[in-house]
Amino acid sequence: MVNGKVVAGIVISVLIIIGVYFFVSVGNVRESGNTVKVIGTGSSVMENPYAIEITSDGFFPAIVTISVGDTVTFTNKDSEPHWPASDLHPTHTVYPGSGISKCFDETVDKTTLFDSCEGLTEGESWSFTFTEAGEWEYHDHKNANLKGTIIVE
Repeated sequence: MVNGKVVAGIVISVLIIIGVYFFVSVGNVRESGNTVKVIGTGSSVMENPYAIEITSDGFFPAIVTISVGDTVTFTNKDSEPHWPASDLHPTHTVYPGSGISKCFDETVDKTTLFDSCEGLTEGESWSFTFTEAGEWEYHDHKNANLKGTIIVE
C-alpha cells in the first residue's frame, strides 16, 4: 500500500507544476477573442497598460476596455507592415471624424483620426487617444481579416 503522505505529496507536486505552467503560458495567449480590462487612468507601474501588439496572427489583446481620454499604443511585432485603423474597411469611417481619405488631406489634424494612415514597420508604434465613448471595432488595413475592438467607457 502507498503511504497517504506520499500520495498527498505527489498530488501537491502535480498541482504546483500545473499552476506554474498556466502562470507562465498566460502571457503567450494569442487568441482572437482574448480580452483585457485595465482599471485606472494608466498611471500605474506599467509604462503603457493600453498597449496592443500586432503580429501575423492579429492584434493582442484583441479587445481592450479603457476610459474616455485614454491612449492606446499599437506596436508592430511582425516583419510585415501593419496599418491599424477604424472599421469599416476600406473607408475607416466608423470612429467619429475618421476616414482614410483624410489621411491624405494635408489640412487634417491626423491625431484626431483613429487611423495610423500608413503601414507600421517592424518595431514601429502608433498611438491614438480615444475621446468618444463606445465600442470601436478596428482592423489592419493591410490585412482586413485581422480585427479587434476598443471599448471606451
